[in-house]
Formats: sequence, structure tokens, C-alpha cells
Amino acid sequence: MTGNTLAGVIGVLLVSLANYDAIRTTLSASHSGPITNRLISIVWSILLSIHRTRRCHWLLAATGPWITVGLILVWVMTLWLGWLLVFCGGSDAVVNANTQASASLVERIYFTGYTLTTLGYGDFVPGNDRWRLVPTLAAANGFFLFTLSITYMLNIVSNVTQKRHLALSISALGESPLEVLNTTHDNGKFTSLSQQLSPIQQTISILGQQHLAYPILHYYHAGSSQKSLPLALARLYQALILATIANPDLNASTHTQFTITLRVIDQFLDTLDSAFIHAATHLPPFPALEAYKTLPGFDTSQKQMQEGLSEQSQKVLLAYIQKDGWEWEDIWQLAEEKNVL
Repeated sequence: MTGNTLAGVIGVLLVSLANYDAIRTTLSASHSGPITNRLISIVWSILLSIHRTRRCHWLLAATGPWITVGLILVWVMTLWLGWLLVFCGGSDAVVNANTQASASLVERIYFTGYTLTTLGYGDFVPGNDRWRLVPTLAAANGFFLFTLSITYMLNIVSNVTQKRHLALSISALGESPLEVLNTTHDNGKFTSLSQQLSPIQQTISILGQQHLAYPILHYYHAGSSQKSLPLALARLYQALILATIANPDLNASTHTQFTITLRVIDQFLDTLDSAFIHAATHLPPFPALEAYKTLPGFDTSQKQMQEGLSEQSQKVLLAYIQKDGWEWEDIWQLAEEKNVL
């Protein structure tokens, strides 16, 4: 295999692929690279299928960190293999520093590894001046990739924390649309709910861009419904739609806050629909809405409420929730109610 020009060409292609995928995934702030996209999609699809048959949220919750580690290992191994093939492109690319004998395949693997990690033991060296610059490029490439990977992991952890903080903040308002509205109705004025929406709007907007910049965030699943962002956003969305439609006496300030929040969530869903999920082909089933008609200030028919819950965004929300391993019923039922059922 050593001294094979074809191996060197393939190596250059692999090095280019590893760098392109890592740079596009970590720095493009828009979409992931080809390796990343296919790898995480395949792994998540398999685990989601298992979850749907056995209902194991712990499996999905463990997936995000391991996908991140696995992705970085794929980058490193692809880069290692690529540079190994480059160093196999000439018989004198790597030689023993003492005997000047051409290095074996195992020795080239060893040489490539310590070059990429910038250890530089010195027992193997380039065989001539033509190859002296190549290990320097490999070392710089390895240092760049390792630094990029560590920075990427730290950003992911920070963004996951913010994602779960938002979910908990929304869940504190209520764990179902009815509970949100019942807790914050203020005799039909919904003033307290309106006052809490401004910081939530800002965080949702930031998270939308973070999900676009770090697509792997989609695969950090929360095993608790209280920490699940898809469920939290869907519950808030349903509550705001129902309050807007069913309460004609909302003051202008409250109505504006509700409208802005709905628009911000729609923008978040548009980001998901372009990069992560595809809208469901059908609307989700309507829940029982009789209890909502008894809320203070609600003055509308069940049919009108159902019409408000028939927008295109409901299809995207349905797909988002199912892609995260939850069911539409999880939005409308409290955890204790679901356990009883």
C-alpha cells in the first residue's frame, strides 16, 4: 500500500471531506455537513423507531451526547485515515529517523496519529525535502480540528442548557394549555401571562438561530415532559391561540403580546421546517374543549376554537413533537392524568 499514488489522492479527498464537514457543521451557522447530516439522521431514526415500540425516553435522552461524541470521532478517524493515505502516497514519505528504512503501514499509522495530535516524538520523519512540509500541514490540521471540536462541544452544552431553561420557564406557567390559561386568566384579562411573554419571545428567537447553527441540538431529548421544548412550545402556542380567539375583550397590549409570541413561535417552526422536519400531512386531532368554555372571559363556540387550531403551523408542531419522541396527546394532558389513563 505504501508508495501508492492513488492512495495519496484518496487521502487528500478524505482530508478535504473531513474538514469540509467539520467546518460546515460548526461554522456555517446554517446547515450541517454531509457526513453529519446523514449520520445523525440515520442514528436518530433507528432509535426513534425503537422508542415508538417500547416507549423508552431514557434511550433518546442518552442519544444527544453520544451522537456528539460519535460525530467528533468520525471527523477524527476520517482525518486520520485521510492523512495516513497521504503518507502512503510515497515510499519515502515516512522513514525511520535512525535507519532511514521506509516505514511500514503500522508505523505510518503511528506517525500519522502523533503528527495529528502534535506530539512529535521524532522516531519517524519525512524521507526527503519534498515531504517535509506535509507533516506540518497535518499537525496544523489536527490542532485546528481538535480545537474546533472542543469549542463546538462547549457551545452545544451551553445551548442545551438554555433550551431546557426555556422549556422549564414555559412549563412553570402550566403543563397543559388549560392549566396555563386557568393559572393566568386574571378574570379574563390574562395580564400576568402577557407580562411573562417578553423574555420568552427573546429566548425563542435566539434558540431558533441556535438550532439552525447547531442542528445537533434537535437530538438532545429531554426525558421529562416539563423539560421538553417541543411540548412546552406547543402548549403555549395552543393556549395563546385559544385565548386570542375565545376572548374578544382582551386589551390591546395583551393582544399584541399574544400575537407577537405566536409570530415568534411561527418563525421558530419555519426554521425547523426548513432544516429539521417536514410538516405532517394531516392536522392533529382536536382535544375536548368543553372545559375551556368555562374559563373567565371565554365567549366563543367549540367550532370556532377548532377553526383556530386548524392552521398550517399545527402540522409542523405535530411533526416536531413526533420527531422528538412525544405524542400529540402529551400536550393536552397533565402528566398525572396520562399516568392514570
